[in-house]
Amino acid sequence: MSYANGSIGSCACGRPAVATCGRCSKSICDVHANELPATPTGISPDAIGHFTVAIRSAPVGTCLDCRAEIGQYALHETVAAPRAPLPGHWLDRAMALSSDNSRSDLEKAEDLDLPSGLTATEVAAEFLRRMERRPVENVPISEATILRKSEYVEGWTVDCRRTEYASPGSGKRYPLPCLISIHGELLGPIVEDGNQASATWWIVEPSDIDLPRLVASVANILMLSAFVTQAPQFP
Repeated sequence: MSYANGSIGSCACGRPAVATCGRCSKSICDVHANELPATPTGISPDAIGHFTVAIRSAPVGTCLDCRAEIGQYALHETVAAPRAPLPGHWLDRAMALSSDNSRSDLEKAEDLDLPSGLTATEVAAEFLRRMERRPVENVPISEATILRKSEYVEGWTVDCRRTEYASPGSGKRYPLPCLISIHGELLGPIVEDGNQASATWWIVEPSDIDLPRLVASVANILMLSAFVTQAPQFP
């Protein structure tokens, strides 16, 4: 790469060139002398990091195409690197994948490899068996009347529903929430008139549960619970 006090030709964009790329000798203007290629999508956090470091470490004045080539080389080396082995049990494997930065989202989905026939009820039961802390959330499972207050059930909120509801005011749509109760039931509101979530929670139909999302959600809760201190154990 070299700089000139005067003009050394024109950049491809038509502006006067102020530098020459040290790799390909392309003339580039002051705008494009520091231009960075877009980060590829669908890759792992580790791969993103190596790509970003590589393109930003290129000498000032390296053209866009050469920066992209440098980044792709670093990306190829990262993607080709061997992955860490995963545990055998499906939930241990999900927990390991939740903190794995070497795999892309597609690789994580493929490597989750849930057992054939696994049900949401079995996932909830395994989660309760491992969770050693009391829940901090509760949901209403009955309506309040003049003579009776609402009944509530404790549990942990998980992201696993397929059905969406309309958020009041904004009009945006979000997946309906779901709760693993301390009794091992998966509870959630239903969609009522106006496409909004009901006030009371019911047992969720198995067809509305996205099993991989449920497993990933309970894995994240278990991982986070390990960092919570001074919490009583779940009986």
